[in-house]
Amino acid sequence: MSEDVASHRAVDRPERLRADLVESAQRHRGVDHVVLKDPQKRRYFRVSAAAWQIALRFDGARTPNEIAQELTRQGPGTTTAEDVAGVARGLQRLGLLGSGSAGAAPRRSWFQIRWVLIDPDRFLGGLLALVRPLFSLPAFVGILGLIVWAGILHVVDHRAMVETLRSTLRGAGPIWIVAATTLSLTMHELAHGLTAKRLGAEVHEMGLLLLSLVVPCAYTDVSDAYLLPRKRDRIIVSLAGTVADLLTWALATVLVFHLQPTGALQQVLGAWMLTTGIRSLGFNLNPLLKLDGYYVLVDLLEMPNLHARSRAVLSWRVRRLLRLDARSPHHPDVPSRERTILEIYGWMSALYIAALLSCVGVAISAWAIG
Repeated sequence: MSEDVASHRAVDRPERLRADLVESAQRHRGVDHVVLKDPQKRRYFRVSAAAWQIALRFDGARTPNEIAQELTRQGPGTTTAEDVAGVARGLQRLGLLGSGSAGAAPRRSWFQIRWVLIDPDRFLGGLLALVRPLFSLPAFVGILGLIVWAGILHVVDHRAMVETLRSTLRGAGPIWIVAATTLSLTMHELAHGLTAKRLGAEVHEMGLLLLSLVVPCAYTDVSDAYLLPRKRDRIIVSLAGTVADLLTWALATVLVFHLQPTGALQQVLGAWMLTTGIRSLGFNLNPLLKLDGYYVLVDLLEMPNLHARSRAVLSWRVRRLLRLDARSPHHPDVPSRERTILEIYGWMSALYIAALLSCVGVAISAWAIG
């Protein structure tokens, strides 16, 4: 009953937008939109510019009909009372009007288990002042040149590089792998956070993440990058960790080439190469996992919630293939081009996760057998 009353009130005289909402004007597929941040529940929403103009006129006193008449007079186009009421119902359901008591909290997936450790925002702000020169164009050109040079060295001295990597499997090598993984992941996540701060976003969460129940990794919540107006900036934030990985991988590669190390130094450098460049290229840039490459793909395709939507399309397709039409959901309401992309991505992601779990199972079995 209370929900019905609240919904009726929202349509009768829509309440004001919450004062704590954060907004950012953006263009999505050539159309003007506004991205809203709900700071209470750390959620983000995209609304059309037309809906936003309607929402800005909610004051708790005027009816949808009065708001529609005002917008129609200002033109262009005609706005109906039902248009206004629909926007009000949607925003009320999301908890973005009045006190914001409505709206469900975001779901937590068992495939992404998180442990929050710190709020790094102030620390990153102080650290940014020290590393700001790294965000200049000359620094970027130098980093890119070093990475390219390291790639050439891998081809020129392939045997030495392979032997260095193999050394990490002998003696104390696994210990160095654990140490290098811990340090490199910390640097990776700091790069994400520093880049987000440099571009104007806030960063309030860092911790540990268990991905797909088998892949442990650190994470930095840079969700505020959604508010960055330019797609280029959002992609830069997503790629910052990989750039940091490849930079340190390149430094280790150059040292291996010039020093031709042996013993403990060889194992240390091999562990670093393994846990930066190889890990980054094999996992972080893989768009089939919800890591950096996934978010780059989301921005390139301009398809938010790609993972969840692909799962919905894939579920519909599987039910069709199994001839469960009577119980299957309605056909996903998305354009045919998007539906094709979502289905292809859904199949590839599902098969990759299945293969990854199978490899982990085989590895554990082999280890148990001895």
